[in-house]
Amino acid sequence: MSSATPSKLLGIVVDILGKVIKEEIRNLGMASSAISEAMRSGGVEYVFGTGHSMLVALEASFRAGNPVKIYPIVDLSLLGIPSALRASSLEKLSGYAKAIVGSMKIIPGSVLVVISNSGKNAAPVELAHEMRSRGVKVIAITSLEYSRKLAPENPLGKRLYEVADIVIDNKVPEGDASYDIGVARVFPVSTIVNSFIINAINAMAAEDLASRGIDPEVWVSVNIPENRKRNNIYVEKYYDILKHL
Repeated sequence: MSSATPSKLLGIVVDILGKVIKEEIRNLGMASSAISEAMRSGGVEYVFGTGHSMLVALEASFRAGNPVKIYPIVDLSLLGIPSALRASSLEKLSGYAKAIVGSMKIIPGSVLVVISNSGKNAAPVELAHEMRSRGVKVIAITSLEYSRKLAPENPLGKRLYEVADIVIDNKVPEGDASYDIGVARVFPVSTIVNSFIINAINAMAAEDLASRGIDPEVWVSVNIPENRKRNNIYVEKYYDILKHL
């Protein structure tokens, strides 16, 4: 067996991203257009994931280089704080996501990005379903190879890609781990790939807004002193809308 090297592992990521760019170009474009449309119509971009997928939702929000009007739907119990086992149970609990949505005031004209590799559990599927029933366009980032092999574990009997308006296949292999060391598979890649996807569609949406003569309203790094004034303008403008600020 050949040994794992950084360059070999990088090659795995590059191959997956290459497939995403080549095979999902239309869906990436549709997703970015939906985000741009939401921003133009006074909506926001909601983002949601559970477990490690929540890291991708957090990656997109309040992030230098990403649009200001990204609204993460965050429940730390679903992230694994204080317990990973509890989070794993909660994401399978039907009704939990409905309670989350029920506690929110949905902003008309918005779009939702849901990240879930398996796409089978109750929380991501039911949250997507609930938001869509309220007129929010749903974008799914998921692994079709993985999800199609799994039975839905939610009362809707659906997987995430079956309740979304736009589906981006992240091409991540079944089980996420991408490198075989004989006794196990290692090197999970979904966080890397999904972060690329969400940052890419946000960049494309921002560029579309700019091409229309519309300020894309993008955060700048808070660690550069001269940027603080610009960010403070956005905070003052959206503080009552973006509840995570």
